[in-house]
Amino acid sequence: MTIDQYSLCPCGNGKKIKFCKCNEHFPEMQTIHRMITGEQNIAALDRINANLKTTPSEPWLLAMKCELLLQLNELESLEETSAKFIRLQPDNPLAKLYRALVAVVRGNTEEGATLLLQAIADSTETLPPMTATVAVNLMEMMGQRGMVMPALLHAEMLMDMGESMARIAAGAYESLIAHPQAGTLTRESLPSPLDADDTPYTERLAEVQALMANYRISVAKTKLESMLREFGQQPAILQHLLYCQLIFTDVESGASTCRKLATNASLSEPQRIYYQALAYDLSPRSSGVTQTEELCVYTIEDPELESRLTSSKLMMPLPVEQVKGLLQAFLDEEVPPKAAFICTEPVLQEQFADLEALRAGSWMAFYGKQTDKPARLVTLESTSGYRKAMLDKVKSELGIQSLKRELIEQLHVAYISKTNNPVMVRKQVPIERRDALRDATKQLTMDDVLDLQLECLGKRSARECTGLADSRLALQALLLNWQSHNPPGMDDSDFRTIHKNLQVSQPSISSQEDVFDLVGGAAYYWTDLDTIDARSLIQLMQSALTRSVSSMFGELIRRSEATQWPEDIKLSAEYTTLNLKTRIATEPVEAESLLTRIIESGKKLNLPVGNAILERFELLNMLERRGEARQFLESSLRENPNDPVLLQFIQMAMMQQQQQMAARGRGGMPGGMGGSIGDAGASPSSEPASGLWTPDSAPSQPSGSSGGGSKLWIPGAD
Repeated sequence: MTIDQYSLCPCGNGKKIKFCKCNEHFPEMQTIHRMITGEQNIAALDRINANLKTTPSEPWLLAMKCELLLQLNELESLEETSAKFIRLQPDNPLAKLYRALVAVVRGNTEEGATLLLQAIADSTETLPPMTATVAVNLMEMMGQRGMVMPALLHAEMLMDMGESMARIAAGAYESLIAHPQAGTLTRESLPSPLDADDTPYTERLAEVQALMANYRISVAKTKLESMLREFGQQPAILQHLLYCQLIFTDVESGASTCRKLATNASLSEPQRIYYQALAYDLSPRSSGVTQTEELCVYTIEDPELESRLTSSKLMMPLPVEQVKGLLQAFLDEEVPPKAAFICTEPVLQEQFADLEALRAGSWMAFYGKQTDKPARLVTLESTSGYRKAMLDKVKSELGIQSLKRELIEQLHVAYISKTNNPVMVRKQVPIERRDALRDATKQLTMDDVLDLQLECLGKRSARECTGLADSRLALQALLLNWQSHNPPGMDDSDFRTIHKNLQVSQPSISSQEDVFDLVGGAAYYWTDLDTIDARSLIQLMQSALTRSVSSMFGELIRRSEATQWPEDIKLSAEYTTLNLKTRIATEPVEAESLLTRIIESGKKLNLPVGNAILERFELLNMLERRGEARQFLESSLRENPNDPVLLQFIQMAMMQQQQQMAARGRGGMPGGMGGSIGDAGASPSSEPASGLWTPDSAPSQPSGSSGGGSKLWIPGAD
């Protein structure tokens, strides 16, 4: 890439070089640019540093130095230079972007988001290319930290910023709505604020909206806070403030605003339930939906303890890697534990004693005696519920209850982590008993959750709140939040039964209303499906499929099969319904048959079917129909030469084969490749580890984003 007088000035002010005051340095700028494009980065950096000695505040030099340091991955130097850049050029968008990137890398999402928004607001007609780098890395960091809704708001904002930025934002958006750990409520945008016409604050709110439209979010937030002091807790003001707080990644304040909206009588009951449930997701601890667990250490002098741990029928070995990170963080231990175990107890003994069904509880890690430290046992201890009782039994058997207990850390764990307590079985489950085991396991999990004592319910359990008016809304919100995480094996009928047993209603909103605009992601669970029209139904089905709203799949399938589909969407409806059925299939044979039909329907609709092909290939292998699997894959590759997922699969398989051939050449052991692409261990979702995202990086795609993803239920599996 060349640089000329009509190129954008590297200083970041949005002007072309010819019209920028940096033009007087154009010859030197060209020289440094040629060095960079010639990959003489170190020499270019030396030349920039030499220039900065004589002109230390030149923005184009500081900008080019930041760019080079980023390319060289010199984070410490980038932090120092970006600090100088923004100090000398406080209104320069590029200076803010580099400073924002450093903040993101350091884990400060709030500062990163604030600076990014300021840079966008300060930019002229053209956004600096660096905007995309900062935005994507910020959204990636937010996603990793569970701030999915703030990241989603950023993606939606970027979609309005030109074609190239919209493409990048769309890729991020697709990944976020398929985020596997986030609840449905945080993977849908916020509802629209209430209409504030004919109110004393109408004009002031219009000013706020204009500021937000121009990305002056900080100023808008300050005005909203002033309006709250003057006009009180008005819902329209609070709703605008919530957006500002979340786009700045201030989830604690966002949760507080949600709780205020939940108590606002101006809102309908469904809206109040929604905001309370959203608060539970945004900040579980401050919203009162956490359980306390304690990380403790016992000093061990008994040399027989390790053998008792190993031989105990109440303990099961646990891979050390699963607890190593937590122990390093809280104990500052570089040396990993010698062994780790998880507590177990027999369950479902009346019906399934012969299957040896076990439920898992807390874990322990054993450190052998070291030169400067005695032997120790580290435990993660629940303070209530069956996990506490289970651990007490284990401690009694091991003889450690009388030992000195050192509390290292109190951990506040979101209740939602307790809503999927898998049951493991040691014996093969006969086909005719699988449904009964599944139902018994589900009931066990529901009983556990309903007996959790939570602060949001006044330190009572959901069962203890049955019929109590003072905890009604909190209980409804808790049930919505639980369902929004789509726990495996549970469907809408289960949650309706729970509502009935706890004597609380579940909202049902007419499909004639814009339900998503009213209650956001709660629309998946509260839309009245009995009155929905065909076109709205297929949109809801497709959106639920994309977001894996699994608890509603059964109801959506029921409604789909009862619908007379218009001819122009009949095939799409069939394809979508098949995908829903596949996602809740409980048997591999059933899933394989459905995938065959999905592939046929997808081809009729000219849709890519690569994911479905690979999933059917894997299922055929699992069913030990290996010859059929190989033949199916080879024919599918011939018939779908341009399918992006299959092309990626071939690329990964060839890369793996080349690596194994190279390993053989070095005398290494061959891997699992048998010389045929049908045996490849490559996965279409395999991606190399990466650091910072840059605009030339390939956009990541969420796994299972196309039709054909199946969730097979196995006892003890998540």
